[in-house]
Amino acid sequence: MSNVPMTRSEEALAIHEQNYGHSLTFAGLEGGRILLSTGTEFRYSDDGGITWSEPYRGVDEKGEPLTGGSCASLVSLPGGAIGLATLRRRPDLPTNSDTEMVFRTSGDEGRSWSPPTVMNQCLLRAHALQDVMLRTQSGRIILPVYFGIGQGGWHHEGAPFVGGYLGGNFVSTAAHFLDPHFGACYVLYSDDEGKSWQRNKDGELFIIMEYGGPCESTAEPSVAEVAPGKLMMIMRTRLGRLFQSWSEDNGETWSRPQPTQLAGTQAPGQLRRLPNGHLLVVWTQQSEREIRQGFIRTRLSSAISRNGGGLWEHFQNVESLHEETHVEPGPIALVRPEGCYPVHPQMPAWECNPEYVVPLPQGYGRWSYPSVFVAEDRVLISHTYSVHDSTTGEVINPGGSKLKVLPISWFYGGDDPNRQSSLLAKLQQQAPRP
Repeated sequence: MSNVPMTRSEEALAIHEQNYGHSLTFAGLEGGRILLSTGTEFRYSDDGGITWSEPYRGVDEKGEPLTGGSCASLVSLPGGAIGLATLRRRPDLPTNSDTEMVFRTSGDEGRSWSPPTVMNQCLLRAHALQDVMLRTQSGRIILPVYFGIGQGGWHHEGAPFVGGYLGGNFVSTAAHFLDPHFGACYVLYSDDEGKSWQRNKDGELFIIMEYGGPCESTAEPSVAEVAPGKLMMIMRTRLGRLFQSWSEDNGETWSRPQPTQLAGTQAPGQLRRLPNGHLLVVWTQQSEREIRQGFIRTRLSSAISRNGGGLWEHFQNVESLHEETHVEPGPIALVRPEGCYPVHPQMPAWECNPEYVVPLPQGYGRWSYPSVFVAEDRVLISHTYSVHDSTTGEVINPGGSKLKVLPISWFYGGDDPNRQSSLLAKLQQQAPRP
């Protein structure tokens, strides 16, 4: 059985072609209805994601169509209500990077919305990965966010551009690899259903490479509740893998970020708790060699942890150019494609390592930025999906995405999802506490 383009694709309950990019978010409604949104547009499903209603546009407190729905996250609230967090530029400030998150509520499945409440009032700038807001068992609403600081745009001035050749045409393989900004994560939370917001008490989360030494950025965090009041966060990095942080007090304080065993690239992941208590991660899994060759988002993967995030198993390909479902992470170090080229005639040529500068294959594209909704017996994953024309190098389906509806059993590769590992339980008891 092939793992390309997807592991055991015949088990999928439905696969929908979309044009939502990475702007989609989900929420559960009363009666089992599932709501999806781009932050401005809404659709619902009454059959677990197999079919969907026609789209409808939400309106704000003035009756005007919602606008500015980027970085959207939905959350289910008591009494059938829902909350929505979205990004906007701070009023009267000069740059697009001066941003804030705002929160609204709706009691009619997203058709009309309350006035916005600023979530990071008088705080640091805030961006968010889409679909990351959650309500913990205590009722606290959590939104993990991140921010960037630094001069200039998102590509270092004077730097070459990362890319490769497909059918003789230059194709960009950029993904903030030459971004001159520094980033860090923090958490916003509310204990009154979104009326007021606070931030975590112990500062921003970034990577310290050695005691008192160099620091590395984090971005696009996702959080899951592992046990009542115990939260796990995963973060995007440039260091060849996802990093993690833990909170033992429902998001108020966090441990310093540490590496996971999950090989990754400059792309985010999503973390969810399954009904059986296991954890699910969906992320862009790439080996160090693949990244250096320009395969930056060519394997969207899933994995399961049966011991609360300590060990990951049952690796599957959600969408992939590669047969392997699991790759071991390399050294914890900055890794990016070796192919770097000037785009202006008077720029000097970059010194590339020919061992890793290889032609890109037919079917090359990107699939990343998953949004994940867990139902009782299935998981819905929406992810970006774009491929390049092998003759011209142009993107065939800009803004394309797929929505896959998968039974929970799919993520276990045929193993019993409810089976607990006695070996893992013994190892967990014997492991020293950090």
